[in-house]
Amino acid sequence: MNVDLRRPSGIDFGVEPLAMPDQDLGAPFRDPLAPGIRTALGTRILRLATLVTPLGLTALLCWTSLRWFALDGALSLAEGALVAVTMAAFYWVVLSVAVACLGLFWRPRPQAQALHGLTVAVLLPMYGEPAEVTIGNALALVAGLSGKGRHRFSLHVVSDTRDATAALAEESAITAARRSHPGVALTYRRRALNTDYKSGNLRHWITTEGHAFDAMLILDADSRMSPDSVVRLADAMACEPGLGLIQSLPRVLPGRTLWSRLQSFASEVYGINLGRGFSVWSGVDANFLGHNALVRTRAFATSAGLPHLPGHAPRGGVIMSHDFVEAALMRRAGWGVRMMPDAADSFEDTPETLPGHIRRDRRWCQGNMQHLRLLGVPGLHPASRFHLLQGAMAYLASVWWLALLLLWAVLGPSAMPDFFAKSPFMPSWPEMPLVTQFALATIVGVMLMAPRVIGAIGHIRDHGIRLRQMPGLVVSMLVEIGLSILIAPSLMVHQVKAVAGALPCRRDGAWPSPRGDRCGRAAFALADAGCGWSGADHSLVLAGAARCGRHLASQAAVVPDLGPHLHRLRAGTFARAQITRWRNALTGIDHCRRARFKVTTG
Repeated sequence: MNVDLRRPSGIDFGVEPLAMPDQDLGAPFRDPLAPGIRTALGTRILRLATLVTPLGLTALLCWTSLRWFALDGALSLAEGALVAVTMAAFYWVVLSVAVACLGLFWRPRPQAQALHGLTVAVLLPMYGEPAEVTIGNALALVAGLSGKGRHRFSLHVVSDTRDATAALAEESAITAARRSHPGVALTYRRRALNTDYKSGNLRHWITTEGHAFDAMLILDADSRMSPDSVVRLADAMACEPGLGLIQSLPRVLPGRTLWSRLQSFASEVYGINLGRGFSVWSGVDANFLGHNALVRTRAFATSAGLPHLPGHAPRGGVIMSHDFVEAALMRRAGWGVRMMPDAADSFEDTPETLPGHIRRDRRWCQGNMQHLRLLGVPGLHPASRFHLLQGAMAYLASVWWLALLLLWAVLGPSAMPDFFAKSPFMPSWPEMPLVTQFALATIVGVMLMAPRVIGAIGHIRDHGIRLRQMPGLVVSMLVEIGLSILIAPSLMVHQVKAVAGALPCRRDGAWPSPRGDRCGRAAFALADAGCGWSGADHSLVLAGAARCGRHLASQAAVVPDLGPHLHRLRAGTFARAQITRWRNALTGIDHCRRARFKVTTG
């Protein structure tokens, strides 16, 4: 049975409940209540330049590669496949460089001042997370919002927890929260059946209580936001009636382990700049990350109800990565979707270990592969289609890179009549001019490293990092880059396995562990043998990196607790600088939770 622990809080639940119908994915839809919001001309010009420039550079690399292979005569099928796969992977690398460059030119939007306040529900979906910490963080946020701006905030814990002990802990935490914060409007509901997972949880709340609220701030169990950032989102939505969703740019909090510190460092130094660049070219056609975002309730209910996809899982059934699709449907209906990096104090956690990251990646992969089926939905904005494709490409890119390894293995023996005249073990590739070799190597190297370097430049500029702090930042970057390169082959294989698990022939979306391990080892063995057989220096280096990466990844998985020792390193190393900066934003929340919110037992 549903558990509903409401308290009278001045919220009017007597209005007619909202309906949230399934959207028709076979016909366009326009919300008649949407004011309509158009993409600015400047944004469209920047978007065109951002997306087309990488196409030009990719075409140049393609032309150079084809000329090189054609020196020997006709282009073979394997060579053509190699060029095609290289182009598919290279475009997204160059695109990240273009987006990073845009991030350097991002500037905060003028602070909006709302003339009329919004009634905002802070939604906290739960699924068995530690109750005291999770509810305490959200409670402290809502308590901190009291008296800020013109808006009214209330907290709503919507639980899908199945474990009876965890559910009892949630109820105890709610009771303690009401006792310690009697002035906070708070409701708690636990569903008997977690139909459609998180998207179904949100839909249930919208259709029962959402009619009383102008907007909802959607959190995750690990979300942390400062009151000032939330008010900034609410002010922006109140001042722009055409916006249906405003997404903040969450930063990854540094955890206790080496892996989580690496993720946090990369997020802060490189990721924030990429997020800013994304906000520049996307404008009001941005995306939804599923949490740390403010959503206009009625617009969401009218335009973002998700149907089940035809067929069986993993490609059919419930839409798993619902956030991208919800943003696309809202934009289709005429509502604007904006990313707002201005709300700087927005945080989330990351898995503490590499195995945890891989497990989460497998879940995300299934949802992103479903997005490929939705690219042709009528009425979607072109930018929304691109977001869906880009999400899928985040995983398909690993397939392209593995295909490159396998194609190098194939090209050696298949090209023997042309390239192995002098020695059966040492192929003689067509000669490439030295200038062309240098240009290609430079282009590829610059494209791979540029997003990190550009992000670091922006980080130094934004935070005024002094010269004496530079060595720590540089060392951190070198270590992060080195470990990322070595771990990348193992992550590549796991992502390829996740993609294979999402194929139509896999009805449950799962890949049995023993078989998956054998396939991963077989793919690496074939690629490794082929690279060694080809004899090319670059192939040997690639094979060596693959071997080292697999060994390092297995060791990293069982050495989780290096993070606490990193505080001994100099400022700027592995997120030390941002830990210091974030402490001011988070101390108040932590203090409030520890000092004023305790669950008593017995």
